[in-house]
Amino acid sequence: MSSAMSFALLIGALCAALIIPGCALPIPAASRSEIRAIERASITTPSGDLSYLRAGDPARPRIIYIHGTPGNAYAWADFLVEPVADAAGPFESIAIDRPGFGHSGRKAVVSFKDQADAIVPLLVEREGQWPILVGHSLGGPIIARLAAEHPDKVRALIIVGGSLDPALENASLLQRTAQTSLVRFFMPLALDNSLQELKAARIQTEELAPTLAAIRCPVIIIHGTKDKLVPYANVAYMQRTLTNAASIHIISLDKKGHFSPWEDQDVIRHAIETLVGGD
Repeated sequence: MSSAMSFALLIGALCAALIIPGCALPIPAASRSEIRAIERASITTPSGDLSYLRAGDPARPRIIYIHGTPGNAYAWADFLVEPVADAAGPFESIAIDRPGFGHSGRKAVVSFKDQADAIVPLLVEREGQWPILVGHSLGGPIIARLAAEHPDKVRALIIVGGSLDPALENASLLQRTAQTSLVRFFMPLALDNSLQELKAARIQTEELAPTLAAIRCPVIIIHGTKDKLVPYANVAYMQRTLTNAASIHIISLDKKGHFSPWEDQDVIRHAIETLVGGD
């Protein structure tokens, strides 16, 4: 086997084995035609253009879905093909491509604050209600940062497999290897941007920590007890630090892993419906 082929196989093995928080290995249940039919829009932010998918009634309150790392808005496609609804009809559902992913530019934005700032223009009040934010994996601390900085503009948080505890942000050997310049040269852009986010995650979660007490809205935490990518111990950390949340409800998914947006959609939908029905 040639050295070039050996190196190519090494890169392939790293890409396959580098299972990192938010990595969208499962796929939506919606058909390709249903996914292609989802409307796409964009806004201009300090970080560049922010692209997003939207569905549902544009006059109704918003539910905003934030993906992990790597990933893109299509991670939440099933929630847009069939938006959550109540007796008045479907809510407006927004799923964003975070900066550095999908159609939202090529440059990684590792700062949770900058990521949150990019989403602020999407926080609009409808029918007297501000948006519900749903964040998976690294999307969890980003929506927490958003709610901490804009507590009057967030109706509720649903944190799914969220990585908030700085003590649990330890890069694996594979991640450290993949961050070397030689490997990064051959790395797909989304994966390289993801690695940059993960490299900064400990510092970013440390900076997030003192802001968590500013969150005042209800919080629902959904986490698999067998999550090998984002440890379940994050749940206890959130319980300790979200001291001023209006309420904290824990949904522990027994023997489940990290991919709830694809494998436990009924749980997430029920959590949203619970929040809406509690108004």
